[in-house]
Amino acid sequence: MTRLMSLLLGASLALALLFVPAARGRALTAAEHGLMTLLLLAICALFVHGSGLRMQTRALRWLFSPWLLWPLTGLLAAAFWRQAAG
Repeated sequence: MTRLMSLLLGASLALALLFVPAARGRALTAAEHGLMTLLLLAICALFVHGSGLRMQTRALRWLFSPWLLWPLTGLLAAAFWRQAAG
């Protein structure tokens, strides 16, 4: 169930990011671009977890665990949208 949630969260955020620049009607600033890069890396990690890949090492299992990915992605998304809105 957590893998499905990761996949759905990653897909919904990827779709939202697809339409953000067009909806705003302006280019990204340097700060927004940096946050978007980190957010995209977190979304990629959600897709990796959601696709069912099982990591061999303990560090990678922790890094790709939903208990780290979900809050991290939520914080990055909130920071990005707050920066983009202001």
